[in-house]
Amino acid sequence: MPKDIVRHERRIQILEALHRCLLEKPFHQTTIKEIARKAGVNHGLLHYYFENKQDLLLKYIDYTFDNYYREFSDRFAQRPADGRSAAVPIEERFQWVLGEVAFNRDSARIFTEIWAMAMHNEAVRLKLHDLYAKWQRLIVDLLDDIGDGAEKASRISLSLIALTEGLSLFSVLYSRDDLCRHISFTRLMTCMEPPEDQQTDP
Repeated sequence: MPKDIVRHERRIQILEALHRCLLEKPFHQTTIKEIARKAGVNHGLLHYYFENKQDLLLKYIDYTFDNYYREFSDRFAQRPADGRSAAVPIEERFQWVLGEVAFNRDSARIFTEIWAMAMHNEAVRLKLHDLYAKWQRLIVDLLDDIGDGAEKASRISLSLIALTEGLSLFSVLYSRDDLCRHISFTRLMTCMEPPEDQQTDP
């Protein structure tokens, strides 16, 4: 097997091991030896693939977001070819984000801690900022399907990200039915429209 493939697979193996560790205890209590044990490798090998423990965490954040980006793009890259309105696939995408991102209990548990770390760790804060900016661009492209305009799409995308992250946090305490039994993209767009007396002519 080519060395590049082996290196890639070994890095994934270690990142997945960190994921399992973070489901059991906070990052600051997790040791390199514990991560190596979960990965089934010698702990000295981790320093060959990652500079230090923080570098491993930052690469884990990249890895997690990249998986979401990839699955989102793979599922929804194609525009509807069956005559349905654009609002139908948008609703499907929105519900996927709710199910796979906002109400993924494992991710919520881990990223609640990572968000807290970002308050005091500049490298983590910058990493999250950059990755959420990429997530925002994906949503802006999605909203472009319904022709809302770039400025409005940018505002809505930030609101949707804030909503899904807030729901993710509260999913630790409440069920999906408790939080958003009747939530839909269409209803949210209606709520985000300014009152008629505040709307301006184009």
